[in-house]
Amino acid sequence: MKDKEEEAKKQTKSEKVYAVIPKTLKEKVVRYKAKTNMSESEIVNVALNEFFKVKMLKEDVDDITEIMAKAIEKQLGKRFERTIALQAKNAKASYSSLFLQAYFLSKICESENSKEFLKEKIELANKLAYGVVKNKFLDEDIRQMIPDDLNFDNIM
Repeated sequence: MKDKEEEAKKQTKSEKVYAVIPKTLKEKVVRYKAKTNMSESEIVNVALNEFFKVKMLKEDVDDITEIMAKAIEKQLGKRFERTIALQAKNAKASYSSLFLQAYFLSKICESENSKEFLKEKIELANKLAYGVVKNKFLDEDIRQMIPDDLNFDNIM
């Protein structure tokens, strides 16, 4: 507090400014004045200095964020966009393959037993896939999901 008091006193040029403040804020200033032995003017000066320091820091952070975003975009640029485009193509191809597999299986599985078997295996695949997605270690989960002997009947 003493540093702030000294800083407020060191200001050589001062101008009077009249402000209207809410009654609750005035009560807080009066309570703070009683605790610190500072004048209301000094309290307002310190508060305004702190406010503008925070405001300036926020503006600096915004500027730095914008500069970093531009630098990242410049460095990654087209390569990043190309990677996203390839991932989108891969997702479309994967979906197409899954759709074709499901269509093929629906033609093969026309009996009730086949349909029930297919339904159970789809539910199992969804359950295993959910376990993989919710865990952070995706590669390890996929290895755990596929049995070493490739005998899928032993899973669960």
